[in-house]
Amino acid sequence: MPSHFGFRRRRSSGEDGAGWIYADLFLALTVVGLGSAIITSGIALSSGTPAVTTTTQPTFQLSCAEFGIKLPNQIMERGRAAIGKAIESGIAAEIKDRGWSEEQAKPGLVILAGGFSSSEQPGEGDQRAQGKVPSVRSSTPLLNGVEVRTIGATSLRVDGERVGVGGAGSYVLIVYLVYSGEKLEENCEK
Repeated sequence: MPSHFGFRRRRSSGEDGAGWIYADLFLALTVVGLGSAIITSGIALSSGTPAVTTTTQPTFQLSCAEFGIKLPNQIMERGRAAIGKAIESGIAAEIKDRGWSEEQAKPGLVILAGGFSSSEQPGEGDQRAQGKVPSVRSSTPLLNGVEVRTIGATSLRVDGERVGVGGAGSYVLIVYLVYSGEKLEENCEK
């Protein structure tokens, strides 16, 4: 009986090649992924002619430092133009105070808090706020595509400080900005 001294011929099966197929597939996907990540811009080095440019949309991050814009009854009664002016000036002032530009920051989420009188419940302030959402949203293009939520309150915390909303017919717009730039280092536990 012949001895094989530990060397035996293995039978080949389809399972032996399956690992290599997956390794080759992973390598091909890696090369495609790296190739698609290259962005060309400017002038081609060799020919002096403009190269194909690819623009990418900026990535935004949510700033947890919210701020409030008071919308008292006098502004709300004057209509969309007055509402829009108050919102736009409040957002522009906050962006300037933070040292950002209008290209770097925009509203990402807003909460419209509706006030209520002492004889009412918070739900009634919330219902009034829900009724004002269409006029607030359409008052300025800054709120196009922005999530708008509502709440009924007479006072609430905005960036760690108590802000009075007021009675029935008064509102505070709480704004969260989204920012494109360096990673924000904010205390989000206020």
